Amino acid sequence: MVVHYQNGIVSPDGVFAFSGTAEQVEKHECLAKTASVIRACRQTNIMVVYVNIGYRPDFPELKKPTYPLIESIQERGAFLRGSWDADVPDVIKPDSNDIIVINFDSSAFADTDLNRILRAKSVRRLYIAGIATNWVVESTSRYGAELGYDITVLEDCCQGFTDEMHEFAITQTLPYYAKIGNSIELTEELNT
Repeated sequence: MVVHYQNGIVSPDGVFAFSGTAEQVEKHECLAKTASVIRACRQTNIMVVYVNIGYRPDFPELKKPTYPLIESIQERGAFLRGSWDADVPDVIKPDSNDIIVINFDSSAFADTDLNRILRAKSVRRLYIAGIATNWVVESTSRYGAELGYDITVLEDCCQGFTDEMHEFAITQTLPYYAKIGNSIELTEELNT
């Protein structure tokens, strides 16, 4: 699963670059690492699922008032479907065989058809690459674990708002819900 890897979050010109995620993604080469995992999955016929934020004009999907992060998205007019901010960077662009799930909040499972799709495909194990570790990756991992999925968070394919936030999530919270792995381990496993 590739969660919230969208231009608005991971690109230096993105609407949420100020949060620190774009700088962290570049600093830790997360796009290249995630691209290698996606290639390995496609070569071994493992389903790749993208979970992207995607709102309609005027944000009818959101209640008002809402919490500060979502209010900030609305104020900036961010992640509107079809916008550059909502698009996935070219280096990890979905292909025609990938599944794209649209969500509106921090968990990839909340109010989406993700669980239905995974159950229909008899998927039990999830590998998560996502931004931000301390936000969407944590929320998705918790919800997924509660639904009974075996989850591995690919720590080098995730980044937080800061190194400290990422590290805290990887060492202090996520191990309660998921295994912690990395792109090299998964790629080697898939290539054997």
